[in-house]
Amino acid sequence: MKLKGYFWILAVSGTGAAAALGVLALPEKPLLFWSTEAGALIILLLFIGLYRKLVRPYQLLFSGIDLLRQQDFASRLRPIRNREANQLIEVFNRMITQLKQERSEVREKNHFLDLLIQASPQGVIILDFDERISEINPAGLKLLKIEDFSQVKGLSLAEAPCELTRELAGLELYDETVIRTADRRVYRCIKSSFMDRGFVHPFLLVEELTREVMKLEKESYERIIRMIAHEVNNSVGAIGSTLCAVSDALRQEERPEWEEFRPAVAASYDRCNHMSQFINKLADMVRIPEPMLSDVRLNELLRSVEAIARIECQNRNIRLTLEAAPPETVIRVDGIQFEQVLLNIIKNSYEAIGNGGEIRIRISSEPVEIIVEDNGPGIPEETGRKLFSPFFTTKPGGQGIGLMFVREVLNNHGLTFRLASEQGWTSFVISFAEPDHRDTRQVARKKLPETSIATPKLSD
Repeated sequence: MKLKGYFWILAVSGTGAAAALGVLALPEKPLLFWSTEAGALIILLLFIGLYRKLVRPYQLLFSGIDLLRQQDFASRLRPIRNREANQLIEVFNRMITQLKQERSEVREKNHFLDLLIQASPQGVIILDFDERISEINPAGLKLLKIEDFSQVKGLSLAEAPCELTRELAGLELYDETVIRTADRRVYRCIKSSFMDRGFVHPFLLVEELTREVMKLEKESYERIIRMIAHEVNNSVGAIGSTLCAVSDALRQEERPEWEEFRPAVAASYDRCNHMSQFINKLADMVRIPEPMLSDVRLNELLRSVEAIARIECQNRNIRLTLEAAPPETVIRVDGIQFEQVLLNIIKNSYEAIGNGGEIRIRISSEPVEIIVEDNGPGIPEETGRKLFSPFFTTKPGGQGIGLMFVREVLNNHGLTFRLASEQGWTSFVISFAEPDHRDTRQVARKKLPETSIATPKLSD
């Protein structure tokens, strides 16, 4: 029973008892009767006054508690004819107004934060208290190459079927690092946290830096190559001219004591030529032209590459096989540059094998992918991540130019590529899937236009 019920029971009981006492005294003592009845009336008036002063304000405040319980911040308590109660009502209404304002601000901030996370170009991965994935924004799904979030929801980072998440699993709270994945992509990753219900709630920020890093690398080595080429060509030209003059002088005068100098002069002149050729190759790397795109039949392109590479493979006792693509498959590329790319890839394969082995050129469809694989010694994971860095090479006497050329040409075409070693085979995969970058999108098409393919020279 509520306080109001108890109060009125007490009021009726007290007033009734006084009235009954007066009725019992009525026959003998009229003065006492009227005094008792007057007292009962006074008691009733006191109870009514007490109700207005105490019980009704209490009920109003209890109604306010119901409003708070129901989270109704739009309603207000109305003032009554009670100064003390009105002070409480005023405080309560002011508190309700402030709660409504703060609640509205929190909702607006949360809504803005949700919009910001969803629209952010950075990948945001929110973890729960058990370090399991609870939410990923659209940019994060794209970076992780996840089509359906339900595939990874509730999994730990180490359990998620993504190379990048497995790398992220090793991050400690508030760590910041740069991760390079096997597909040559570079990511800046930060692990931080926010407070949720009094507990630390971890999250990760992932930003792809591939294009920025490659741009800086290219600008750096272009500047270095131009400086080296300028200085070396000046020196090589002067030294070559001097060696030619010395060689002519040695041939004109037949002196026995000069015989031992002639081979040294000839060897020095050859080294100058080799140095000039090397510098010219480096300079050519800087001056790779923009691709002249045209529709190219994929099978014609692959047969041309196979014909050029087959002789060297036969000399090394390496079996070279080609699995043709569907006849109608057409790609839009620069035919000359793309042949040079494939020849460089095959060259790396037969140099890695040495003698005796197999190289296979395969095609997969939807999306169209060119796969060059060999059964050579394979590539360690750490080496694979550095393989396309400028001037990095694992070959004795290599310059690291060939794969730089491959990387630049494929990037200029807007194509994605990856290198992997597994089950005894090393595969280089060039994909014509819809790429991430919008500057030069090249997608394989099903069409048969007229085209011709120029035969390039084998690139170093």
